[in-house]
Amino acid sequence: MQHPSLLPDFPRPLLFAHRGLNRIFLENTIEAFRAAHDAGVPGIELDVHLTLDGALVVFHDDTSGRIEKQVNPSAPERNLSIEGSTLAELRALSIGPRIPLLDELFETFGNRMYYDIELKCRSASDTGLASSVAASIHRHGLEKHCVISSFNPFALRHFRKAEPDIPIGIIWNKSKELYWFLRHGEGTLIANADFLKPEFPIAAHLLLYLRILARRPIVPWTVNDVSIARKLLKGGAEGIISDEADAVRAAVWH
Repeated sequence: MQHPSLLPDFPRPLLFAHRGLNRIFLENTIEAFRAAHDAGVPGIELDVHLTLDGALVVFHDDTSGRIEKQVNPSAPERNLSIEGSTLAELRALSIGPRIPLLDELFETFGNRMYYDIELKCRSASDTGLASSVAASIHRHGLEKHCVISSFNPFALRHFRKAEPDIPIGIIWNKSKELYWFLRHGEGTLIANADFLKPEFPIAAHLLLYLRILARRPIVPWTVNDVSIARKLLKGGAEGIISDEADAVRAAVWH
């Protein structure tokens, strides 16, 4: 199978703001993404869940508690399951109005940016997340502006069935939260991924190996040190994902 090219209409190296400029603004919010855009960062990385009633919300965690506590440290947390709650229930939280829908994000930024959309799903079954994301991308005509990534190779396989022409990338690290059989990039084979998205310490040690044997573009995360960013790009990384994307851009993309 021929792999679709990774954002071929955009200059190299690629640069994504990880959940927006999250060190300044609340992660995965329109404010954080707008700050990245205004700083000249060309791409954003974001996370998407499917709610109980089929809404695509831009949110990282499986539950709302961490962000509730971050926004209102003294208030009690409801700690709702994102996938087990309706959009109305999530919007009723104190943080609810700041949780964007994927469609709202696309309506705000459109083709002015490119997007790495991480599918958040722990199931091997088809939950509808993949096809819903594909449909949203199509509604906004952003097929050439998007790539899809996930720790879950089965979610990627479901996305490929829904949309074969948008690149899919496998994410991995050595965390014990990840199934043991996925901690070394094995999901690449399960999903037949088009690009690789390892945590940056893995990429720093294995970049040459990955480039030669995997023969796929590599976009490491989360690279916040300018010297490491330069090293990875010099070593052949296609781009990077960073919490400090504005600072990295100023230092490396000059």
